[in-house]
Amino acid sequence: MSAHKIIVLAAACAALIVPSFASARQPAAEGATLTLATPAAKAEFVIDGAAWTCSGADCKSSFVDDMPALRSCKRVVAETGAVTAFTWRGKTLSAAEIQVCNTRAKA
Repeated sequence: MSAHKIIVLAAACAALIVPSFASARQPAAEGATLTLATPAAKAEFVIDGAAWTCSGADCKSSFVDDMPALRSCKRVVAETGAVTAFTWRGKTLSAAEIQVCNTRAKA
């Protein structure tokens, strides 16, 4: 195989590999955010293996398990209290879903 063909083949392989790495670095689709009804009692906490960090009432986790957003919301609010916004792995809960979620909220 000529040197030119090797270079072209290497470039083609690199073009296929780079997008794979780029998509693997997008944590937003694997993370979650929430806004609590009142400021967080703790700046950091762990629920179901997900590490959360909060600033006031806004909290985020860079990686959460792949499970339904509403189910996850119910598990989180049972520990943290009511939320006004909740996004899980790219799915943002509607106002009606938030209301259902908050039925499990810690008092």
